Amino acid sequence: MLSLTALYAEAESAFADVGLVLGIAEWPDVPVSWNRRLRRAGRAVIDNRAGRFRSAEVELSPIYFEVYPEDLRGILVHEAVHVGLAVLGRPFGHGPEFRRACTEAGGLLHSRWLPGRVYRYRCPVCRRFHERRRRVADSRWCAECVAAAEAEGAAAYTAERALQLVETAFSGPEAPHAASQPVCE
Repeated sequence: MLSLTALYAEAESAFADVGLVLGIAEWPDVPVSWNRRLRRAGRAVIDNRAGRFRSAEVELSPIYFEVYPEDLRGILVHEAVHVGLAVLGRPFGHGPEFRRACTEAGGLLHSRWLPGRVYRYRCPVCRRFHERRRRVADSRWCAECVAAAEAEGAAAYTAERALQLVETAFSGPEAPHAASQPVCE
């Protein structure tokens, strides 16, 4: 994990690049901090009451950057674009203007999944696989097959059409020392 001094230097550079793209010469104070509770790469917390920008802060997940340290710059640019658009009074969601500015400034449009368990389900009708990060609490259905059944006038939400759990697997990059650790049998 980077020290706060190094993180601030990297953030300052990212905000400068976004400022060039969006035409922002002077940024308000935007603190950048680590938040261990985040389960995604980062977030921009923007206070935008009554359509006017009041303040913002950027929070980053140290857990994410332990796995993907090379994404730091791209994620900082991504969050800086959110803040920059809010400062300019424009919509700061993931719309076309956001995507254009983020790409032009060299940011990442999407973060990657953190390593972890993946549940694979199969649709009994079309046989397609669906991956989920959380186990479904109740029956779920394939959206395409439900739409097709409704178009035919058939019952769409039946037990026979519910997704079936096929396997549970680990997804993500290998652990750094996994190859050197002995396998227990």
